[in-house]
Amino acid sequence: MTSPALRDTLRLAATVTVVNGFANLTGLPFALYASLAVLSVTVGNYGNTLELGRQRLVGTAVGAVVVFFGYRAWGQLPLVVALPLALLLARLIAGSLRLTVGYGVCCFVVVMGWLTHEQQLDSWIPLRLLWTAFGILMALLSLRLFWPSRARIQQREGLLQLLVDLGHTLLQVVQHPPEAIQSQAQRRRQLGQQIRSLRTSLQGLRDQRQGALLELGTLASEHPVARMWALLDQASEALILDLDELRRLPNADWLGWGLQVDYDAGLAFVQGVVERLLSWQQQLSDSTQLQPPPSQPRSTLSLEALQSPESKAAYRRLSPEQLQRVAAQLMVLNRMDHTMESTERQWRELVS
Repeated sequence: MTSPALRDTLRLAATVTVVNGFANLTGLPFALYASLAVLSVTVGNYGNTLELGRQRLVGTAVGAVVVFFGYRAWGQLPLVVALPLALLLARLIAGSLRLTVGYGVCCFVVVMGWLTHEQQLDSWIPLRLLWTAFGILMALLSLRLFWPSRARIQQREGLLQLLVDLGHTLLQVVQHPPEAIQSQAQRRRQLGQQIRSLRTSLQGLRDQRQGALLELGTLASEHPVARMWALLDQASEALILDLDELRRLPNADWLGWGLQVDYDAGLAFVQGVVERLLSWQQQLSDSTQLQPPPSQPRSTLSLEALQSPESKAAYRRLSPEQLQRVAAQLMVLNRMDHTMESTERQWRELVS
């Protein structure tokens, strides 16, 4: 079933049918409020349905309290005086609780209780609360049982796959030196296509994220899962930019310039980054709960090789242009190191 509108309509119809059937079996009065609650709060995603359900339940409870005590306190006053006083009190309480949708429900409960059920408030109020809570619960269950939304799952899986793709692309950069392919231009074109694909994937995940955030509720931006999504997004973007810069930089002939030790250190670091990205993917895919970063020590960029006598002698022989090429590539690797360190530090803060 590909149409979201049809899917939501059938889910709503099925839920109302189940609620009505259960209500008829119980034989309890005022069961209509359960169906009304389902129709009022079901909006197609779990987060907004949960918030609407919370507002409706709180509004119902506030209205019930106001009408219960207000009728006993002001029931002897003229209706044109007593009912506005009760509505004013309900408005003040609902406003202090920052209710929006629940504000209307609150006032509606006051009016209905005062005008229609004033002689049976002791039974009407508990049953109204009971059926409202039952309807909200069934609405939430229906979103988990009937064609559940996959926006949150797709966001998580997409970011994890992006980590894998980043690792594979970075690995191809270091495993395919220029002499292994026909030309430098061909190498740059191949890497450019892969980097554009990574950017397209990242942009697609950003476009889908709003739907996933709706499933986390009104405070989604403060949810640890949403903050982890933003953290992985930020790290992926930084690494994609670094990959693109590596592609654009002029080649440095490390081996021809006598920088074998430095080249090996850079290669080991990049391979360590790839392994770490795959470790992130494995760590986050093993559980639906947010896990801490891998406990194994992270591979860092070792600059000690630059201080070796062989490296110093080789650097002295290089021209300024050659030194600039080497320094530019080392700066990109250093930024990658900073990105990995910063991401894992913020990750630990999220789960602590």
